Amino acid sequence: MFDNIQSSTAIIVIGATILVFLLITVVSKVIREIELNQMLDLLNAKKYDEFDKLVESKLVKVVFDPFNIDYIKLNSYMLRNDESLIDKGFKRFDEVRLNKRQKDDVEMKAFSYYLSKGNNLKATEYYNRINDSQTNKMKKEVDRLYSIYIKKESRYLEELLREVEQIDEKYRSADELLIAAIYSNLGDKKKEKEYRDLAESHMK
Repeated sequence: MFDNIQSSTAIIVIGATILVFLLITVVSKVIREIELNQMLDLLNAKKYDEFDKLVESKLVKVVFDPFNIDYIKLNSYMLRNDESLIDKGFKRFDEVRLNKRQKDDVEMKAFSYYLSKGNNLKATEYYNRINDSQTNKMKKEVDRLYSIYIKKESRYLEELLREVEQIDEKYRSADELLIAAIYSNLGDKKKEKEYRDLAESHMK
């Protein structure tokens, strides 16, 4: 009988522990969503000082893991178009331990950002990191962009021309922009305009 009581007590304790754990998880998720929505509202309203205070609050640090906080900060710097803060934001990820998925995500974001800004030195740095990655699945796409926009090559032209004919028109604009950029590299203004116009029409 005593064994039965002990067994029943153990089951109650385990059940209570699971219930508390589930309750904490649910509450944390709700708070996280509330805080995230509040941060997004502040960013949309361009209330950056208030955002900075909120993202540094103890509550945010409790319910968000450090990577997500740094990632949210980085996105806020991009919305502000503050190049100095953006550089610091990317550098921050070099100072902390990231898992492979996080590392790949940050490196892709950095490559895309610096490429869009015409910062060939930084874009090349992240291009090399992506090439060295064992897990990044975007290597081919990154190599295309690097080849076309930084090295000013045309080696992907035939491949893109074949590819663009095999996909639905509404999905062609990205490839057509790359083709236009290649024709620009080749100095063929007529073909460049043709594919830029096609890309614009397929974006509508």
